[in-house]
Amino acid sequence: MASIVSVGTAVPPYLMRQDEAKRLAGEHFAGRIADLGRYLAVFDNALVDQRYFTVEPEWFGAPHSLEDKNGLYLDRATELSIAAIENCLESSGVGVGEIDHFVFVSSSGIATPSLDVAVINALGLSPAVRRLPLFGLGCAGGAAGVALARSLLAGASDATVLLVAVELNSLTFQPDDFSTSNLVAASLFGDGAAAVVLRGAGRGPVDVLKSATLLSPRTDRLMGWQFVDTGFRVVFSRRVPEAIAEMMPEAVGRALDGSGVAAADVASLVFHPGGKRILEAYERVLGRTRQDFRASYDVLSRYGNMSSVTILFVLDDEMRNGRRRSGDHGLLAAFGPGFSAEVSLLRWA
Repeated sequence: MASIVSVGTAVPPYLMRQDEAKRLAGEHFAGRIADLGRYLAVFDNALVDQRYFTVEPEWFGAPHSLEDKNGLYLDRATELSIAAIENCLESSGVGVGEIDHFVFVSSSGIATPSLDVAVINALGLSPAVRRLPLFGLGCAGGAAGVALARSLLAGASDATVLLVAVELNSLTFQPDDFSTSNLVAASLFGDGAAAVVLRGAGRGPVDVLKSATLLSPRTDRLMGWQFVDTGFRVVFSRRVPEAIAEMMPEAVGRALDGSGVAAADVASLVFHPGGKRILEAYERVLGRTRQDFRASYDVLSRYGNMSSVTILFVLDDEMRNGRRRSGDHGLLAAFGPGFSAEVSLLRWA
């Protein structure tokens, strides 16, 4: 087992309200999509009130090379990661010299050496820290990072794991892509970073008891990136909520198997808010209400979908604001490209 000791979050400086995002999208896609007014309604129905971006609004209307975009990613993702880590360590009582493993998650930029090296150098982590960078997991990345941290601590309960997820989805916007997928993404995605410190069982307020992963066969084209000359072009199928609904019973069952905990008895649901239809799929499959996913809805409204980062924002919200008793169980779950599911069983200490 492992314990979550603390979570720290950070967002970039540019706050955009959803009505402003809708206006800009209307201007950008005008004359490019038939019946545009009907498609722009997605901005009203996305359950997003605002989002944070690493670039100013004017940036989205101009073309940018992959070199320019990735240069921004390298600089600003590093800065945002450091801010999230500092917030996390401040509340954890853990010093940078105590970190034994560094799990770094990001799928919105390219770096070799991976970006955790810049963070290690900036913060002065031990040069012997074990690095585990993860790329390509998309929205499931943060939950996969929690599962990996639990595995690392299973054989070394006295160790400390730092998990960081950072995504700058704004830098992947393709101004020459006038597909409805790009329009939907423009209504939903935002930027952010989160850091989590995990230690051996019993050393934090939330224990991670078990983790399960599941890959759905022949669904690899539902979500992801298409790599083009100008960077990352979003792939986002309307079948994603349906795929999640099909996977959820088995994915949740695997996380609960052998625990003696029934899905109906889980008190805390820490689920990635991929969008309105995805949240509704959670409710339908698990037989729960919107209130059961309060933290997921709140994070989606305030920050949008930050891909891998979002689940850690939901975890932070639930740890701060959830009304849980000692011994209550929770589920932490996210779904991403592959199509894949990552689910962990939690227990509130």
